[in-house]
Parts: sequence; structure tokens; C-alpha cells
Amino acid sequence: MNRPSSPFASFWMGGFECSTHRLRSGRRVDVIDATAHDRLAAQDYAALQSLGLSTVRDGLRWALIERRPGEYDFSSAEAQVQAAQESGVQVAWDLLHYGYPDFLDPYSPEFAPAFAAYARAAGEFLARHTTGPLWVCPVNEISFFAWAGGEVGDFAPFAHGRGHELKRQLAGAAIAAMRALREVLPQVRFLLAEPLITVHRDPQRPQEWADADGFHASQFEALDMLLGRLYPELGGSPDLVDALGMNYYPVNQWVHHPQHGRRRVLEPADPEYRPLHELLAEVHGRYGLPLLLTETGTEGPARAAWLRWVAYEALTARAQGVPVLGVCLYPVVNHPGWADDRHCPNGLLDYPGTADQAGGRAADPSLAAALREVQRWESGELPAQAPPPPSEPLTLGAVLDRLALAAPTILAEAPLRHADGGFPAESFAALRRHGLLRAGLPGGLGYSLRGPELLELLRAVGRLSLPVARLYEGHLNALGLLERYGTARQLAEAAASGAVLGVWNTEEGAGLRAQRTPDGWQLEGNKTFTSGAQFVRPLLPAETEEGRLMLLAPAPLPPERFDHAFWQPLGMRASVSARAELSGLSLPPGSEVGVGGDYYQQPDFSGGALRFLAAQLGGAEAVLAAARGVLARLGRHEDDVQRLRFAEAAAGVEAAWQTVLEGERWLARQGAGALDYVALCRVVAEDACLRACEAAERAVGARGLLAPHDPERLIRDLRHYLRQPAPDAARLQVGAATLAEGFGGWS
Repeated sequence: MNRPSSPFASFWMGGFECSTHRLRSGRRVDVIDATAHDRLAAQDYAALQSLGLSTVRDGLRWALIERRPGEYDFSSAEAQVQAAQESGVQVAWDLLHYGYPDFLDPYSPEFAPAFAAYARAAGEFLARHTTGPLWVCPVNEISFFAWAGGEVGDFAPFAHGRGHELKRQLAGAAIAAMRALREVLPQVRFLLAEPLITVHRDPQRPQEWADADGFHASQFEALDMLLGRLYPELGGSPDLVDALGMNYYPVNQWVHHPQHGRRRVLEPADPEYRPLHELLAEVHGRYGLPLLLTETGTEGPARAAWLRWVAYEALTARAQGVPVLGVCLYPVVNHPGWADDRHCPNGLLDYPGTADQAGGRAADPSLAAALREVQRWESGELPAQAPPPPSEPLTLGAVLDRLALAAPTILAEAPLRHADGGFPAESFAALRRHGLLRAGLPGGLGYSLRGPELLELLRAVGRLSLPVARLYEGHLNALGLLERYGTARQLAEAAASGAVLGVWNTEEGAGLRAQRTPDGWQLEGNKTFTSGAQFVRPLLPAETEEGRLMLLAPAPLPPERFDHAFWQPLGMRASVSARAELSGLSLPPGSEVGVGGDYYQQPDFSGGALRFLAAQLGGAEAVLAAARGVLARLGRHEDDVQRLRFAEAAAGVEAAWQTVLEGERWLARQGAGALDYVALCRVVAEDACLRACEAAERAVGARGLLAPHDPERLIRDLRHYLRQPAPDAARLQVGAATLAEGFGGWS
């Protein structure tokens, strides 16, 4: 692998968050104090050395050092500086990480000289405790500082609409500081650290493309100033810069929107997303300087997956000739949130209990393992296969926004597949393209939707297409079973495959049996109602000597295994629920998921009914919406009889939805003790859906049930989907519970 010569002690680095900005509340952030890094510096540096992170980013706190103009007290940094020297760790020191003394105004002409004088004093102090060249980052993230402090007023100096002016001021101050340092320390080395972003045009908003392009280009303004390309009167020059640091996080690519809060953040799996190695190559092509990723990381369970992905991209860029000198895990220690003090699990090491000088910082085991893995990549060869693109947990609103992008495709395909009975391949391509096949997976693999949020998503898909919702529910069910009972490797492999999964449990006669063999598993028997047929990758419960065991097929099964004559319904045609003959089929070793009996574990087995109820209720809402559309076209939507009819139907559907949500809460609280309530949900939802169908049929009449009107197709789908196993058994269960001695009511 191409390895450029480097002035840094290690390729893999760690960075200590050192922000000291003042918030709108008046409180000054001090992350070094909050994490006790100043008090545990020796322990921290020793820990990083032991982890192979021999180069570190750290920072001085200007606001503590210069409390009165021109008076410098470096006692707040002595423990860090001494520990760095004693440990042998190489440190690149931030002089200004968002925070400055209260007596200064960064818009004033006095700011740059004051910063230069402080930088000179800081450089002399640091040089006395540094072996080898001193590395300094004068101002961290000028671009973000200018936006947050000068454009939107999130922190000091709390300006609005003056971002470019602040950017110019900060660049001028950084240049003055670098020149002042070079006067007293000619060998000082300068590292810059700026955000690396990509702003994408919104195809639906061409009137804003110029704004998107301008925002994207603005990321280079600070570097251009420091290098003398923009506003050369500031004194910038290429000889001031020894290495370019780019800061890269999961939120750094987005689709432009004039309201920043409404932008759509992209993730690596999105089709529009630009690979990081390409971005690094572009930066190098623009400036011709060696590069580092001076900050990268994320929160929670996605940390390990993000590091693997970033490492692969950075090392790919290096292999292609881009002089990438390092990657800095940032922050390396978890810290309290800037604005709310919430615990931010975004580092390798933790901070709770760090006030105890004897205490150690616990390392996140997943991230530590990922670090060891990527360190091997850097010293050896990249893996043959790229790691799967990581996913960040998303809010339900963000996931529904992604579904809205897939919705036009799903809606357009639904009547076509109803007509020909084909699998809705375009709909699932759209769901895959927008990351929705991973919605229920944990962070790092997916969006971490759980419980009621997942039900809301299924309801929304049900509004678009019930056959798609049926197949999607099976996919989510399969992933849930893999997460609960499978191995981490099985889950990660299934997520990375991008396949639509399904769970096929229904069978005829003796059903499906599986026998262990030296080569894996040999199957004998059949499955019926195989939703998705040859288009999905099935999870197959089968009878074995170990009990009923789930087996995951490595890929969709061959089409000749399916009898499509079995599936000739009037509704739900696009769910392609054929009969499968599986005798003679072999599955490889390791196909088994969990142990015998896991599939029927409660409350998950019966509680899973809430998923299809959510989809059905979305379908009922679609039926009512389609009928409403017909009435509007016929000019009958203001008729009082119709209003009464729709009031009853809509109230029933909404009441059923609230009952389903309550069922989810019961499951969360009581587990298997909630299954009577789940049965109640089935009764209430079925009745509400049937009333919605009847109301729609009565409302639109025969004319409204003819093509090209939608109600007839939607009603067929919903009535068919309502035919779930044992509906009368659910009613009997509800009746028995209601009549049981001691029954105290349902809520």
C-alpha cells in the first residue's frame, strides 16, 4: 500500500475535545474540565499510547489563560503539557477552539493583534515542554465557527448574517498568529482543521441550485484566505501551512434547503452520497498539500461501523496516491453535551467517575475492536470487501421523510403490479435506495426505529401499498428475529446484502423438515404462502432433531421451486405468495438462527401481530382517502349522509390505531402478560378495517368501484390482507379474558 512519508508519530490519532465557547444562556462550555482531562492528562496520554494513538490533538483554553488583557497564566494547561512531554505523545495544540476572552470582540480590529500576542506566548510556553517540532492549529474550524457564531448566532459572538465577515476576521487572526509564532519559533509546524462538506442540489428545487453551489464552495474560503488565494491583503501564504486537516462527520453531506433545519442529511448508502476518498482527492487536487482527517466520529452504537468505513475510505484515497497522513478519532473521550450536559457516547473512552484520580476510563469494546482492526489495515492491506456503509439512528420524522421520497414510485407501481400480479421490484428498489430496508436495525446498521415508531412506519407504508407493506413487514420481522436470536455476524451480513427478507412459516402436511449433514442442512418438504417467492431471501422455520429451528437461506431461492398457480387471489396479488417445494434443497453450515423453539418465543411471536395491524390500518386510511377522492370528483363530498358515514369509519380506524399503540405499550411493560390485549387489538383493528371498506363501498357506489378509480383495488387488498390466521381464536381469547374471574377492565 502506498505510504507517504509523514511527520506524525502515528497514522491513527486521538483528539481531546477542548471547546470553550460561550452559549446564549451565558454559560461557558469547558469540555476539558467536564471530562477531567486536565486532571487526568497523564492517565489519558498513557491510555492513548497503549492503544497505538501516539499523535494527539489537544488544546489550550485561551479564556482561562488570558483573563486580563496581556496577562498570561498557563497553569490551566500545565498538567496536559507536562503529561504529554513525559508520555512521549506527539501533540498538535489548538490555540483557539471556539472560545475567546470575554473582553474581546472578534469583529474588532484589536482581535487579531491580541490573538497573535497570545499565540506567541503560548508557543514559547509549549516549546519549553516539547521534544521535536511544535505542531499548532491556530484556529479550529474557522468555517463552522463563522457559521455558528456569525451567521446563526448559536454561540459567541452571537451575530446573525455576518458569517463571512467573521470568517475573514478569524482567518486574519490566524495568519497574524502564525506569523508571530514563526518569528520566535522558526521551526513551528502548522496544521489546519476545517470541515469537509458536500452540499447537494435538490432536484425538486432548481431555483435554489445556485445557493446550494455557493454554500458548497464556501467551505474552501477559509483555506483560500490562509493560503493567500482570497483576500491576499490578510497575509496568507502557502508557506504558512504544513498539513491540511479536514473534519468529517456523518452529517457532512446534505441536500440543500434554505431552512437549515429542513435539509436532508445523506448517509453513505444513499445514491447521491459522494465517497469520502473522492472528496479527499479533490481537496488534494485543489491545494496539493498533505491531508489528515483531523476529526471524525459519531455517537452510540454506530461508532465502530463509522470508523471502519472512514478508515477504508481514507486508506483507499492513500492507495490511489492522495497523501493522507492520518485519521484522528475525535473526540477520543465521551463528554457532556455542549448545551444540555447530556451524556454524549461519542468517544473511545468514557468520563463518568473521572474525578477520582485512581479511576480508569472504560473503553467502548466495539470501538476498541474496530480501532485494532483498522490499525491492521493501515499496516497491511485493505480487506477485499469494503465494510458496509454505516447508518446513524434517525428520528421517526427523518425516516418518514425518506419514505416520502420513495412514495411516488410505490404509488405508481401499485396498480401495475395489481394488474399483472408481479413482484413490486421498483418499490423495493426505492425503499432500498432511501435506506428503509434498514429502518429497524440498530445503530451502525440502521436507523434504530423501535416499538411504536416501527408501527408508525408500517402504517405509512400501508397507506401507499398493502402488498408492499405485507412484504416489508415480513422483512422487518426477519431482521428482528436475526437481531434477537442470530449472531452479530448474521445480522450484519443480512443488512449488508441489501436483500429483501421474508419469514415463511405456513406449510402443508408434514411441513418442512431439516437434517444436519457434514455440508450443512438438507431440507425436505414445503412452504405455502411464501410471500415474495423467488424475489426475497427467506428465513425458514423447520422441524429438526433440535426442535423447530430457523434456517436463513444464503440468497433468494431458484424460481423453479415455486408454484405460482397456488396464488391466484383477487387482492394482494403483488405479494406473490406462492407455494414452494423445498425437498432436496441444501443450505450451508451456519444457516441456523438461534436454537430450537426460538421462533415461537413469546411475547414476540404473538405480539408481532401488531406489525400487520399497523399496515392494515394504513390500508384502511388509504381506502377512505381514495373514496373521499371519488366523492370530491363526483361533487358529493359535502353531503351530510357521507359526512356521517365517514365520521364513523374514520373514528373507528383512529380508535383502532390508538388501541394498537396501547398494545405496544402493554408489550413493553408486561411481555407475555400483554397477549390478551394483543388479541383485543386484532379484534378492534379487523372490525375497524371492515367498516372502512363497507363505508367506502356504500359511499362511492358502483361507479366509484370501476377503473380508473382506486377504491376497488384498495378494498380488495385490504379485505384479503385481513384474512390472518385464527381470527376467531383471537375473539375467543378476548372473550375468555373479559369473562375471567377477577377481570378488572382493559385499561
